[in-house]
Formats: sequence, C-alpha cells, structure tokens
Amino acid sequence: MKYAFLYFLLFGFYFCQDIYTDYLIENEDTIDVFSYQIPSNYNQNDLHPLLVAFHQWGGNENSNYYTQFDEEANNRDWIMLSPYGGSANNYNHQDAQAMVENEILWMIDNFSIDSNKIYMVGGSMGGAAGAIYANNHLDPTKPMVAATASASGILDCERRAIEMDGNNSMIEWFGGNWDEVPFEYHRNSAVYFSDSTQSMHYNLQHTPLYLDFGETEPHRTHAEDLYSLLLEYNQSLWIDTEPTGSHGYSVIDENHACDWLEQFELADNPNTVNVNLDEPSRAYWLEVKGQFNDVEFIRDNTVRNGDNNFDIYEFSNSDSIIFHNTIDISNTELLIDQEFINNEYYIGLSGNDINFINEINATGIMDDYLEPLYINIQNQIVWISVPDFEFENIEIVISYFSTDVNQDGIWDVLDIVLIINHIMEISILSQYQQELADFNDDDIINILDIVELINLILNE
Repeated sequence: MKYAFLYFLLFGFYFCQDIYTDYLIENEDTIDVFSYQIPSNYNQNDLHPLLVAFHQWGGNENSNYYTQFDEEANNRDWIMLSPYGGSANNYNHQDAQAMVENEILWMIDNFSIDSNKIYMVGGSMGGAAGAIYANNHLDPTKPMVAATASASGILDCERRAIEMDGNNSMIEWFGGNWDEVPFEYHRNSAVYFSDSTQSMHYNLQHTPLYLDFGETEPHRTHAEDLYSLLLEYNQSLWIDTEPTGSHGYSVIDENHACDWLEQFELADNPNTVNVNLDEPSRAYWLEVKGQFNDVEFIRDNTVRNGDNNFDIYEFSNSDSIIFHNTIDISNTELLIDQEFINNEYYIGLSGNDINFINEINATGIMDDYLEPLYINIQNQIVWISVPDFEFENIEIVISYFSTDVNQDGIWDVLDIVLIINHIMEISILSQYQQELADFNDDDIINILDIVELINLILNE
C-alpha cells in the first residue's frame, strides 16, 4: 500500500480548528480520501489518543466536523481521523474496513499516537462502524479499538434490511439482498440477533461499548437488544436510559461520550478468547489457520488459566490453531484440555525462544492411555498433530539447550560482544539468552557478569 503525502488545509466558518486532507493510494489509484485534525497542543514527544469518527449516510470525510467531536478532541489533546470510506453510502464492508485500517496505520506512521487509546464513534450508518471494526480486528500486532460509541447505529444489517423491506446501499456493498448473501450481512454487522451462533457479537467481550439513540427512532431496539445480550458478558457497557434527539449524531452528547471513552485503554491480552471469526486470522494470543467453509464463521472459545494451562471449549470450521508467545525458557510445560473437537487438527506454538528448544514431546491423554503426538517445526512454529481421538488433555513438555549466549557451545569473546550489545541496548538478548548471560544470578546483566565470563574463559 502506498500513500500520497500531499494534503490540503481546509478552512470554513463551521471549522473551529484546521483540518487536513490526504489520500489513500493503492497501485497508483486513489481509493479513498480522509481528513484529520491535529490538536493545538500536539507534542511529538507525547503519545496522543486517536478518535476515529465515521460519517452518516450521504456524508463525507468532512461531515464529522459539524459535530462537537472535533472540539472535544482538540480540548483533550486527541488526534481526530475522519475517513470517507470509499463512498457516501458505504455500509462498513470489508474493503471499507481495510481502508480505515490503512489510514490509521498512516496516522500512526506520521504522528505520535497512543495505539492503546484508539477510540471510535459514528452516527447512523457510521454508528455501528466502531463495533464492526472491533469485531473484525483483534490482532494485537495491528490497530485495535480501545472503546467505541454508537449514535443510532444500525447494528444488525439483516434485521434493518428486513425492517426496511430491502436496502439498496446494503445490496450494493454486500453483493446482494440479505437472503441472497446472508454471511456478508452477518460479518459486517455488530450482531446478528436471529441466530446468535452466527453472530460476531462474541468478539465484543473485551471492547467497551457506548450505545445511544433517539427516543422515537424505529431501530433503537438494535441498541437495547444488544445491551441485553452483552450484559454481564461485557463488563464495560453504557446505554442511554433517557434518550433525546431524533437520529444520528443529534442523539449523542459529545462531551459525555468522550468522557466515557477516555476511561479505557486497549485490552489486548485477555484470558478468555471467545470469538466468531469470518476468516482465518488472529484474535489476541490465538491465531486460526484454514477454514473449511468460507460462508460460516470459525468458532473458537479458549480460556487461559495461567501456568500455560489452556481449555479449548469450542473449535470448529478450521483445523489449525496457534497459541502465540508460549515458547519461552520460563515455560517448560503446557497442558491443553480439549472439548467438542470432533476432527483431526493441529496445535501451533510460537515464541521468542523457539530456536533454543533441545527437545519437545507432546502426549495425548485419554484415561490411562497415552498417545505420543507427531511434532514438526516450520517457519518458527511448533506444530503438533492431534488425531481424531477424544483426549482429555494434551501435555507438552519442552527442554531447552543450556549453553553459551550465542549457542555455539563455546564461551568466548563472541558471547562477550553479545552481552555488551545487550547492556548498551544495541541488540537485546532473548529471555533465554538473558538468563545465560546473568552469571552472578542477581537478575541484572552488567559489567559484573562480563568480569565473571572473562574469568571463566581465562581459567579454561
């Protein structure tokens, strides 16, 4: 993806701040336009929260500045991003979400943004965009949503299409009517009420959600029903109990919404990963590879219990699941309990110390029966093949090399160089290498360790 760093400075009687415009360019074609506001107290040395605002139906990248959200952002030293999304009538489809992601990445590359405080807000058509983006973007190596606010959001696209007896914009962007391409409606909605098993609302468990709406608008039940569905599942919900306004941004109190949003930082490492994924992707510390049926969700419900114990309660429509950041010298045993997995599948393990593995064994346990499992290491992933047996759990035991820092089996000047580079922060050692380099076991790597290493080398 390539971007043009050409911008226009817009002025208008309705603007309280200077607004910049830039373009998203792919293969020399301009595919989207976005505007952004930098707060008057912007400091490159500080990390600033980012507020992403989504326009209503018929709007554009400048429509959000008719609200008070730009003033609220400026007063709080937040940066504000306002995407166009490729169309005035776009319904949060996959291409539009990709545009938003790349525009956020562009902002992060060019400004000092706190990636743990990316907030989203929108009105009407854009009201559900933050929740939909959160559902579809759970990879902690990429931009994620810390909290999101909805004003009159169309949270269930299928329900709204039925309420309206069809919707031309949804048909255009989803590729057909709700009964022709139902999966497109479900994957681009915050929730699918008619069949919660085919809904992405599970993915909102760790995303704080603010729901507002007008007193008389017909689809306020979207917000009320979602609130009821998520209550006690998501611990950070707010809903308007005294609604005002008619529809869209008119129903929301910008100051109150921003006060609520700024309470939160990104939760990207929860102990529970309970998700419906529309395609193979990463969700927090889990990643799924492969999909049997691409018009149904990949279901995963896994809990991390500490001490590298995991419970897989549900896993379907895929055959490969990766547990990230589990290969670590401090973790030599893993125990994975599995339930309701009725097919052969693969467990993947990743981590910084994978190159220091001496031996790894995996065993399927079923009552008193022990089954050794096949292990293969490819592309820095340890893959364990689990056959179609009803194992109670899978035990994985790892041993690591115990040798010198550069792993050539000899303590010499090369090890000293690596330790010095680590102390000077030129090149940081892995956790395993740090344990080897800490000769005097004082939990600090410093000149004293180098002195002991020199004495070791001289005395050999």
